[in-house]
Amino acid sequence: MRLGMELRRLREQANKSQSDAAMTLDTSDTKISRVEAGKTGLSRLELVALLDLYDVPDARLREGLVELNRNSRKRGWWQQRQDILTPKLVELIELESTASAIFEYEALVVPGLLQTEAYARAVIEGFPSPHSASVEQAVQIRMERQRLLTQPDAPRLMCVLDEAVLHREIGGPAVMAEQLRKLVAVNNPPHLTVQVIPYSLGAHAGTDGPFLHFSYTDAASMDIVFLEQKDSRVFIEEDAGLEPYRIAAEHLRTQALPSPKSMTMISALAAEFDRK
Repeated sequence: MRLGMELRRLREQANKSQSDAAMTLDTSDTKISRVEAGKTGLSRLELVALLDLYDVPDARLREGLVELNRNSRKRGWWQQRQDILTPKLVELIELESTASAIFEYEALVVPGLLQTEAYARAVIEGFPSPHSASVEQAVQIRMERQRLLTQPDAPRLMCVLDEAVLHREIGGPAVMAEQLRKLVAVNNPPHLTVQVIPYSLGAHAGTDGPFLHFSYTDAASMDIVFLEQKDSRVFIEEDAGLEPYRIAAEHLRTQALPSPKSMTMISALAAEFDRK
């Protein structure tokens, strides 16, 4: 998907049409459309031919795209489970697995990458899905996603949570206490940072909704913002569209309590749930 997005950007920058690209590869417009949508791949020779057509002289960028193309043909654990994964979740996992840094602002629930098994089960049970995965399958997939954070090349993760996330009693007091303690246990700045926007702040840079911002540092680097909706997803990749989210992320990190104070608040709320 990232390769397709970058190829589309380069094609448009070169003022070429999908028909121009299809003619160069002696293929159909449909294949070019599928390549740019991340639904099918290219051979190395096909990729080089497109880069020549788009007049891409930057050797580092070309090498990065060739490497990205090579890696795109590797099968991740999620690709063996696409019978039960929604396309939206597959795309999210692929973005997570290749990012160098992830920023997430969440106003309703603890992000999936930081959920305990019991909390994840309660969240999933509370949101009936029309898809084929059972609750237990969905929980195990969410736990599998979290293995990303224990890998040597794990992305840097920065989470800003509205204080409401910490009070919403999902799964009952014991589940919430365990979940809040996990947030404290995994907090390890700068590699994994959790901060809280307190109620007392009032209006802030995240009041218009949650978002995920993925950053990449390879030769084909390209930030992507992911917005999740009930029946669809939105990817923002153009600089003009990304800039408001970059600014919002910086404001949220500044407006939130510093990580040590956030941990103090979270620990105190975990103790309150323990006493219920």
